[in-house]
Order: sequence, then structure tokens, then C-alpha cells
Amino acid sequence: MIEIKAHEQDSRIRPDGPHSSDGTRAIAAGIDSAFRLLNYATMNPAGLTYPSDVYSVLGELSAAVSKLPQALHQMSAFINAQVADGTARENPGYGKHGGNAEAAYAELAAAVRDSSVTATELGRLLGKAQSAISGLEATPA
Repeated sequence: MIEIKAHEQDSRIRPDGPHSSDGTRAIAAGIDSAFRLLNYATMNPAGLTYPSDVYSVLGELSAAVSKLPQALHQMSAFINAQVADGTARENPGYGKHGGNAEAAYAELAAAVRDSSVTATELGRLLGKAQSAISGLEATPA
């Protein structure tokens, strides 16, 4: 079980909160760390023993990726509300859109839509990969 904390002295972050922006960033960093750990684990000869290990990992990855569109849409909605009510603006000195926060949001929204479609498809394909090996088993020694 991976435990994520916003700060060393904090309690672990729980789905029911309390939540903070530090915690949200820590969760995203934890996802990156978990993928790095998975890459090392699957590279190591001891990291996978049976076909059922791969089957389980593919199922977990499919489930995880399938949850990504919800988080992307929620972040996009947050930025939309911030831009709409004027609590977020684009700095014209270093922003990509010359100070046009609405254009920045529009680009974000388009990328989130595309990312969500891709994540949904990736989740489906990982499920298909899992299903492809559902009948594999280790041969008796």
C-alpha cells in the first residue's frame, strides 16, 4: 500500500479528506513515483513470477487509467471557474496567450478533452490486454 502525505509530519491523505492543494500536488507526485516503482519492479526478474501477476497488474492499470478523465475534467472546470470569475488571469509577460486567460483555458479544455478520450481508450486497451492472457497459467514444475 502506498501512503501519500503532503508533508512529512502530516497524516496520510485519505479519500474523504481533509484536502489541500499541497496534498493534491503530493498525490500527483505519488502517481509518478508509483509508475517509476512499477517500471523497476517489472524490470527485475523477481518482480513478476506468474502470468497471473501480469494479469493483475494490467487490471489495476486499466482501472487506474479509467479514473483519469474525471480528475482532468475536474481540474479543467476549476480553471474555467477561476478564469470566469476573474480570480485567475494570464500574465502577459510570460503567458503563452498574451494575457488572454480565456484562450489559455480554451487550449487547456481542448487538451483535456483529447487526453480524456486517449485515457479512456488506453483503459479499454489495457483491459483487452488483460483479457488476452486470462487463460495463461504457469506450467507445473
